[in-house]
Amino acid sequence: MCVCWLARSYKSSTVSTYIGHVKALLGQWLGHVVMEDLGFTWSRLNKALRILRSTRPVSVRDKRPFTFNMMLNIATYWQAQGRNTMTFTQKCMWAAMVLCFNQLLRGNEIAQSSTFSFANRIPMVHSHIKHFGADGRVLCSPVSSADARKRVHLVASSKLKMPPSKCDPEANNLPLYLTGAVGGVQEWLSPATQIFLLQGDCPTVSYAEAQYCVLFPKSRKSVQPISAANMLKVAKAMCSKASIDPDNLGTHAFRVGGMNHLQESGATIAQIMAIGRWSSDAWKLYSRRNRKRLVVWSQKLTQQAQRR
Repeated sequence: MCVCWLARSYKSSTVSTYIGHVKALLGQWLGHVVMEDLGFTWSRLNKALRILRSTRPVSVRDKRPFTFNMMLNIATYWQAQGRNTMTFTQKCMWAAMVLCFNQLLRGNEIAQSSTFSFANRIPMVHSHIKHFGADGRVLCSPVSSADARKRVHLVASSKLKMPPSKCDPEANNLPLYLTGAVGGVQEWLSPATQIFLLQGDCPTVSYAEAQYCVLFPKSRKSVQPISAANMLKVAKAMCSKASIDPDNLGTHAFRVGGMNHLQESGATIAQIMAIGRWSSDAWKLYSRRNRKRLVVWSQKLTQQAQRR
């Protein structure tokens, strides 16, 4: 309880980050001894607060976010190589990356988390998504790769139901609304289009099968979702192929990068909170100082001063 209170007070990005930091503080404070189940008492709280104020762990950010240019470079690389040259795992991973970046999803909402909590053991399945044409009619799921390629131009939008996750164990979030695109690099950056094509690579033959077939499996014939570790491993490998430095990228990089891209695109606070499913100002933890964005605002201030 005390750790959670500290995390809220200092706007930690995750409670687990503070749990690790608090353990490190106890090690410095009491000496590096075995500290199993050793928590704070109220007599130690004042000293803990002083240490936290002086070290400011939340201001230290080792991980860097995915940027739109990184996603664009990867999409351009695979567009030149061709979808046929990708393995199934790469196709699956790319669809997951586009979905995470476009809808500000956490890595544990796509991949199997190592915590094995009840919420994280309910992955996205084929029945969670519906595709719609321009006239609003529901499109049938593709039955093969050729069928998906033939009908992908009909996909105007998609609705993806969010299963329970560690951050939303009751599955109270609204569904995700995705847009389709065909042709050019836009097709590679459209989550609806990429998921439709992925379903063609791993089709379901009946509605009953769609109830348990994982949308992002770790292999073509697997019924298990891709793991968080494997997701990050494949993502970094795809970055390397596109000549992008994969160091210091984490599973939260897509959510952070997507949120900052919304800021750069001029999205309002209400829009950012709605897309990221935030009910508080916790989205501010993801904001990063961006040279390009700061230069633009500096130019605007200078231009306004020159008009006077």
